[in-house]
This record gives sequence, structure tokens and C-alpha cells, in this order.
Amino acid sequence: MNILRHKKWHVRTKENVARVRRDEAKAAEEERARSERAALAEHEDRVRRLKTRASTAAVASAGDIFGGGAGNELAATSASSAATVGAAAGHVNLFAELEEQERTNTVVGNREYAAERKKEQDDWESKVGIMKRFAEDTKEYAKESEWWQGIPLVREKVEKKTAAEDNKLETNKSKGGGQTKFMTEEEKRTLKKMRKKKDRKERRKEKKKKKRKRHHSSSSAQSSSTDSETEQRRKATKLDELRRERMVRERQEQAKTKQLFVKPEPKDEKVVTVESQAEDDRQRRYNTQFNPDLARSC
Repeated sequence: MNILRHKKWHVRTKENVARVRRDEAKAAEEERARSERAALAEHEDRVRRLKTRASTAAVASAGDIFGGGAGNELAATSASSAATVGAAAGHVNLFAELEEQERTNTVVGNREYAAERKKEQDDWESKVGIMKRFAEDTKEYAKESEWWQGIPLVREKVEKKTAAEDNKLETNKSKGGGQTKFMTEEEKRTLKKMRKKKDRKERRKEKKKKKRKRHHSSSSAQSSSTDSETEQRRKATKLDELRRERMVRERQEQAKTKQLFVKPEPKDEKVVTVESQAEDDRQRRYNTQFNPDLARSC
């Protein structure tokens, strides 16, 4: 954990450590305040119970001392209040409300306390990041079902149709005084005719739909076949052109190769010697015409 601690993405940076310490101090302060509130509430409840007990004892002692008058009135008042509190139990119970609250908490639980604890736990888990980070985008957290868990559309249609028929049956029952309405022969014949008419309409509509679909498919197939023939002709023309260009290139290459490897034809030897003699001045014989003055003097 001490590797690259100066990086921002490291866990134990100074900012993160300070944030954790602040959160811990805040949680400790909240816990201390909650414990203080609980202790204060317990202390106040205890003081209230002691005061009630002391007042009851004082009223009883006053009644014993005076034997009547104000003491009797106080005793009667306390007795009436005690009777109202503990009439069901048959004796005076000063802690009936507390006992009832304890029984309720034992059976049902302290809902306020449970809600407070749950809220604190959720806040802590949200701060730490272990509660909703991996679950808030799921179907279970959003209480949504997957697509394959739903009822198919066909089944929904069947169920809707069944529900409509049930509603119609219930309507007939309600109209008939709670009993199923039986159709007469005339109604049955009318219903049968209506069904036949509806079936004929559906069959006619289905035939039109199939015919339209067939016509559309044939026209699309014809257009596609025409396009394919045009494409094939274009490809064949381009292929012939490329073939001709390739043949021309091959002929040119063959001619170049032939010029390089074929030897030239040799000339006649006599012609070669004469030409070589005519071209080489140092191999010629002496002729007086080269120096005519020297030839005259001789």
C-alpha cells in the first residue's frame, strides 16, 4: 500500500485518510449523542416514576393522618385515577403504559428504532461504497423483470380474449338475473351466419395480402435479375479488355527478350577485310601519290 502514494488514484492518500478520520469522528459523535439522549430519556422516565410513587405515598399517608376532608378528597382522586389505570387488572398499576409499550416492542418491535438503525446503516454503507454501487443498475434493485420472464404476446392476446369473453359472460349473467343466458335457435343461426361472414372476410383479406406479397416478390425478383444480367455483361466486357491489354504486354515483352538473346547475322569476310584495310592507314602499302614531289625527284 506504500507504492506510489503520491498518486491521486491511490487508496491511502492524505485526502482519503483525512476523510476517513472525519467520518469516524462524526460517527463517534453521533453515537455519543444518541447514547446521551437514551440516558437522558431513561433518567427522566425514572424521575417521573419516582415522583408518581412519592405522590401516591404522600396521598395515602395524608388520608391516614387526617382521616377525612382534604385527605379523603385527595385519596378519592388518586383512587379514581388508579381505578381508571388498573381497572382491567383489578389493582393499581402505575406502569401500565410502559408495560404495554414493552409488550408491543417485544411482539412487533420498535419500529422507530429499527427505522433509525436501518437509515444509519444505509448511510454508512453508501459512504463506504459497498451497498448500491454494484446493485443500483440491476433489475433486482429496480424490481423489474427480465424480458424472457414476461408472458409472450400470443399468450397475452389469448388471455385478453378470454378475459373479454368472461366479461361478456358476466354481463349476460347480470342481465339474466345471475344465470347464464341460453340462446334461442334464431340467435344461434344469426350468430353462425355472422361467424361465417367474418371468416370469409378474413380469408379474402388473407388472399389479397398473399397476392400482393407474391406480386411484390416477383417484381423485385425480375428487377434483381435484370440488374444481375447488366452487371454480368459489364464484368465480361471489362474482363475482355483486361485480357487484350495483357496479350499486348506479353507480345512486347517477348519481342524485347528476342532482341536481347538472338545473335546478329555475320557479314561477308571479303567485305570485312576490305573495309578493315581501307579503314587502317598504317597497314596500307606505300604509294607515290602520298609524296609526289619526292617521286619526281627520283
